[in-house]
Amino acid sequence: MTVIAVLDWEICTLGDPLADVGLLIVYWGEPGDEAAVAGATGVEGFPGRAQLLERYAERSGRDLSQIDYYVAFGHWKLACIVEGVYARYASGSLGQGRDGWERFGAIVEHSARAAAAAVERLG
Repeated sequence: MTVIAVLDWEICTLGDPLADVGLLIVYWGEPGDEAAVAGATGVEGFPGRAQLLERYAERSGRDLSQIDYYVAFGHWKLACIVEGVYARYASGSLGQGRDGWERFGAIVEHSARAAAAAVERLG
């Protein structure tokens, strides 16, 4: 038998589509961001978060007036995932390499601050 694909259902969810949009915003970097997770969208030429949300609302017809609730949820989700990976590292499950693991704490702290800011924007 030949493996042609692998599906990873570990963090698969089924629920409100706005939870996915909120998480997309968490990962959607903009130039000059103090981003927890750097990505290609932080490069000039990609639409910004506001433009992305405007387009999504226009095409989907969904009300995004409470999107910061979902953005806060996305930041907490990312923090939990990173903490879980770090716990596996700290227990020795991921080997003995030390490179890059110190950044995990910074990602969790950034995510917690960003989640709090998103909740504050809700009023």
